[in-house]
Amino acid sequence: MLQRTERFQSDVDRYRKIIDGMSNEQDKLEANKLLNNLIYEVKNMDNMYIDMVYANQLPTQGNEMRNKIGSIRKQLDNKIKNESHKSL
Repeated sequence: MLQRTERFQSDVDRYRKIIDGMSNEQDKLEANKLLNNLIYEVKNMDNMYIDMVYANQLPTQGNEMRNKIGSIRKQLDNKIKNESHKSL
């Protein structure tokens, strides 16, 4: 399951650390919303694959879900880009 992988957990921890250090409250709120959306979509993808295994079906929404997750990550990366450079 993707949500339990070391890489995903590391990314979430990194995002949370940067977001917690953000000074602009509006940006912080938007970044938290994006992070929560990312976690939600990853959980949805994991659930879809679990359902697929039990139903012995091919994933029909996998590419769409991966694209959505990629889009959310890109938005989140752009939102925190300035803050992460400040913390380096």
